Amino acid sequence: MSLKPTKVPLTVKEFEEERIGLCAGCGCACGYIAYIKDNKLVDLYGHPADPRGVGSLCTKGITYIQQATYNPLRLRGVFLRRGEEFVKIGHEEAIRTIGERLKKGRTAFLLGRQAGLEEYVLARDTGEVFVDTPVVDFLPSTLKPTQWKEAKFILSVDTEPVFSEVMATRWLVDAVERGAYLFCLSSRYETLCAKAKERLLLKPDLIIEFLQKLISPEKEEAKAEFVKRNLYLLKGSLVLIGTGILASPFRKALLHILSQLRKKYGVNYSLVGDVMPFKAEELDRFVERLEEFDNIVVVGNLFRYLRDEHLEALRSKLVISFQSFPNLTAHHSDLVFASTMFHERDFINYRHGFGYLAYSQKAIQPDEETYNPYEVLSHILGRTADLEGFLSELCVDAGKLREEGEQNLKLPSIEDAELTPGGFKGSELFLYVDTSLVEELGHWNPWTHEMEKEQRARINPETARRLGIKDRIKLRGVELEVQLDSNIAKGLVFVPSEYDEFQPFDPGHRVGKLLNSPSNRYEVIEW
Repeated sequence: MSLKPTKVPLTVKEFEEERIGLCAGCGCACGYIAYIKDNKLVDLYGHPADPRGVGSLCTKGITYIQQATYNPLRLRGVFLRRGEEFVKIGHEEAIRTIGERLKKGRTAFLLGRQAGLEEYVLARDTGEVFVDTPVVDFLPSTLKPTQWKEAKFILSVDTEPVFSEVMATRWLVDAVERGAYLFCLSSRYETLCAKAKERLLLKPDLIIEFLQKLISPEKEEAKAEFVKRNLYLLKGSLVLIGTGILASPFRKALLHILSQLRKKYGVNYSLVGDVMPFKAEELDRFVERLEEFDNIVVVGNLFRYLRDEHLEALRSKLVISFQSFPNLTAHHSDLVFASTMFHERDFINYRHGFGYLAYSQKAIQPDEETYNPYEVLSHILGRTADLEGFLSELCVDAGKLREEGEQNLKLPSIEDAELTPGGFKGSELFLYVDTSLVEELGHWNPWTHEMEKEQRARINPETARRLGIKDRIKLRGVELEVQLDSNIAKGLVFVPSEYDEFQPFDPGHRVGKLLNSPSNRYEVIEW
């Protein structure tokens, strides 16, 4: 996919140059046109020829590219911790301060979705990589989102793409409008469920229990038999799985069920949300192995998933952080580089479940006091990432990727993955933390923050009555205001995850204070 400038500009504002890019705010990689004057963005439009966004950009994409770029709260420069204060220092002084320590010590790289593929390859070749999302060792999707519209029967398992892969929602809407039967299993009713012909609101253990009935040879209750019949009759049906439920104690059971659904009915599938398709470890392994490392390099706000004791243990390490805003991770770092964003550097988007890489050239000239994480790390470590070699291992042509903007991943199929059944235990009450309407970056912009100002615990009214909860709830020492919501499954407490204690507007609590494991999005609550 190679997008060109439109024959007639879409903007009425004065500009000097059009630059084409692919958004990396999520995995959809929608095309956009940035109109530039004096090296500054003056207007932004979704590219009308882009097959994924079809001329649209979602609120998340607009926030990243148009709002965050020139946000007055954005970090600029390099900051060194001295005691409990941070002082601004020069780039060269920063390099001298950490250069020898980073070369000699053992380093853990914590990479969020803000990290590009070059950073990953350099980190993989230099130290050990940890991520804040499920790692899968098979092709995470058999269909691209634009192909979802062809499905006749769609089984959605705890999927809300409007919060994670926003523009992918349109292809599900297209499928429904073409007559597809959408059956939703979900722990919360949101936008996608409103389009469903059938929806079951269930906590996660009951979702797994229902799915197990679909692969059982025995005759099951009516709704399960209805799904089984449609999966059998409508070949090529689509199963969508949200990555929130993958980040839970139910992962083994869920992936085993998916492999059996594929074997039994020949379904297509897509993992929807942030997922890591390459070799890495998850944050629970990082906190288990924390004492092994001398240095921690972080790209993104991953510390919001850590408990107080984890943050305290980091005080004896050298923590280098690349951040766009002075978030919680920045405040718990020793050295903070103001980071460029994806549209301010060449960027390969890989953190999603759609089975392709998306490459975009730099569209906006970065501020002189922001730094490309890869360039800084490469300079300090004295080595470069063998990106072409890594892509070659995946049977991806680096030249074609840059020319065409997209290449499919060559990964093992789910049939080749070692997926054991995995047991699971039910519970009366679960905590669920995940993205909702506004993700983390949106809380640094007043107009997006206004969409969801407060971090509240959403609870089904029946659950609240049973537990004796009225207007507030205390979870593992954290007190939150309660919002009664019939769109939340019984036996579930939902807390939006995109808050931390250092946000400028209505700060909340990082979800690491609530979770036992930083890799989980679902956990059992002992009540």
